[in-house]
Amino acid sequence: MVKGVYAYDIPPSITHGIEGVELIRISEDPDSYKDFAGPEAVTVLIARQGAVNDMLQKFTNIKWLQLLNSGYERVDLKLLRERNIIFTNARSVYSKTIAEDVLAKILILSRNYEIHFRNQQKCFWPDDSQLPNSNVDIYGRVLGILGAGSIGREVAIRAKAFGMHVIGYDPYVTSSSGFDRIFNKPCKLAEVLKESDFVVASLPVTEETRNIMNKESFSQMKRSAFFINVSRGDIVDETALVEALENNIIRGAFIDVCKEEPLPAGSPLWKTKNLLITPHRAAYGDKMKQRMCALIETNIHRYLAGEPLLDVVNYT
Repeated sequence: MVKGVYAYDIPPSITHGIEGVELIRISEDPDSYKDFAGPEAVTVLIARQGAVNDMLQKFTNIKWLQLLNSGYERVDLKLLRERNIIFTNARSVYSKTIAEDVLAKILILSRNYEIHFRNQQKCFWPDDSQLPNSNVDIYGRVLGILGAGSIGREVAIRAKAFGMHVIGYDPYVTSSSGFDRIFNKPCKLAEVLKESDFVVASLPVTEETRNIMNKESFSQMKRSAFFINVSRGDIVDETALVEALENNIIRGAFIDVCKEEPLPAGSPLWKTKNLLITPHRAAYGDKMKQRMCALIETNIHRYLAGEPLLDVVNYT
């Protein structure tokens, strides 16, 4: 019998309906598991990254960690390596929904929907002199995607349906569906930024990607270009982003993530010119929980059968 603990709303058909596995519900609060009886018998952990490190200190015999996030910058990878833990994340759960969100952001920016939304609130129907045509056709435009993993690939596939030319930057991916070209060398990042009409960040947070979008990076973009971030706030120098927008270095930006979340009321990002913000909701959709539970169930069956798991993270 494989014994595991989980901190998610998983249905009984999974927690008690799979022969050969017993899953016990805990919460992310350490008080919920500090008196857990027989923690050494627990070999499977299903949790979000913010709570994982503390849980690994309590459950010292974990063989497989199923993360409920796509990003894993807060997971102690050194500890996973030392204990030889199989590590899977949930990137397949979120990638398609995030890609849809990116396309929505591209359309909102290019079609100036923010202006229309504001005018509707004022019951104002402008004529051509009051609202000149400043829309941007995205057909034939260049979309540069930083990060050609699962999210970047899904964004690229959808962008091609709009007739966009898609290029990417990723040191570890040489080709992927939807991309016309992928540049691998760090020196080529500038080339991607210079060519792109829209730049989308879907990179994981590493020492190489932290603040990769900085003052120099924004200066390499077209003045008519837009920047979209759906990865993590840590890849952007937010002061540089504010300066780029306020000084018209780039035309606009749409971010779903920030360095500090929730974003404090006093943050200059709230009032930055030509910046739109969503509160880290790019991955949300009405099928999200269904996909998450399906991934967990599939991986449990594969784990019991000794088969390769889905969404394995190569962290060595």
